[in-house]
This record gives sequence, C-alpha cells and structure tokens, in this order.
Amino acid sequence: MRGGSSWQVRGLLLLAVAGCSHGSSAGSEQSPGTWATEDSGVRTKGGDSATFHIQALIAQGQLQQAEAYLAQAVAAGLMAREAATRLREKIAERKQQPNAGQDRRVPRSNLEDWEIEETQRRSCETEMPTYPVCRALPEEYVFHSSRQALEAMKQRLGAKSLGLHNETNAQGGPCPDVGRHFNVRVNGERAGSIVCCPCCVENEPRPLKWEKCRIVW
Repeated sequence: MRGGSSWQVRGLLLLAVAGCSHGSSAGSEQSPGTWATEDSGVRTKGGDSATFHIQALIAQGQLQQAEAYLAQAVAAGLMAREAATRLREKIAERKQQPNAGQDRRVPRSNLEDWEIEETQRRSCETEMPTYPVCRALPEEYVFHSSRQALEAMKQRLGAKSLGLHNETNAQGGPCPDVGRHFNVRVNGERAGSIVCCPCCVENEPRPLKWEKCRIVW
C-alpha cells in the first residue's frame, strides 16, 4: 500500500477512536483494546465506525484499502472477531465479481466531459429528426400560431368573421404529415388557408419545439 493510503487509513482509525471515547468519564475510560472483548458476539464501541468505513470502501471497489483498514482496526481492538470475519468474507466475494478492485466513483473531470458530450448530442437532428429546423423554413412562415395568422388575415381583408375550418394534416410543403392545414372561410366562402409547421430551434441544453405558420391566399 502506498504511504498516502496508509496515512489515510490511520487517520480514519484515529477519528473512530476519538469518536468512541467522546462522552466517557475519567473514571470509566477504557483502552481501545478492551473495547473488543474476547466474546466475538459483542459489538465494540469503535466497531460501528470502522465497519461503516470498510463497507464504504468495499462498495467503491477499493478492496486493498478495505483490507488494510480492517487489519489495523482489528489490531487496534476496534472490532470483534465475528464482525471482522464477516467483512473479510464480503471482501472475498467482491473480489470474485467482474471489475473487482475498480473504484466506482466517476472522477470529476470525466463527469464534466460526459456532461459536455451529453449536451453536444442533444440537437434538432437527434431530438426532433422529423421536424424541420425553424430557420430553414421558407420566409413566408412568419407567424407563431394559426390564431396569429388568422388575425393578420382579418386585418388585411377587413373581415372579422373569418374562421378556421377543416383542420387536416399537411400533405406537402416543408412538413408533410406532421404539419397542419386549415381552410379559412367567410360567409361560407373560402378566403384562403393557413399552414403551420412544427419546427425545431437549436438551444442549450436541449433544442426547443416551435410552430411557424404562413398564409396561403
């Protein structure tokens, strides 16, 4: 084991010892060795803290550090024999698993790289492949809803009674099947039509879905 890891293990053991002695009176203080009794079924005062750290190391795949910590905990009298035996069995089982000994924690630098790659993968092409990109639509698609386009027709024709009729899927244009087509009628006669396309706007962290509409006279 490297010197840095050894000092880390010793530091954790010192913390465990300090935590266990907290609250003890001067007349009832005991040495660490007396906490682990000869009866292996008795839980030691320091055993809970040491067991927690060892189990965490096992879960992270740091098996060498777990073994070293366990050995020093037993030597310091912080753990009963039965508890130590169970932890040794867990370490042995973990060694038999795939990728044993590998730290499961994701390094910060790798996590940041993953977040950048994930953001880069989210684009109009990947998130909305069936929709056109909004800026690629013909320039006539200037309205942001069918209602906005209808109001423009009312103002131009001076006909407040214009209404939308017979909504169907667009059969042609830049968004066949996914677009919408409306007939616009006044007094029972056709005044024109409105076509709306769902479209995609590139955005961070993910693209946005918009709708752009045009008037067909």
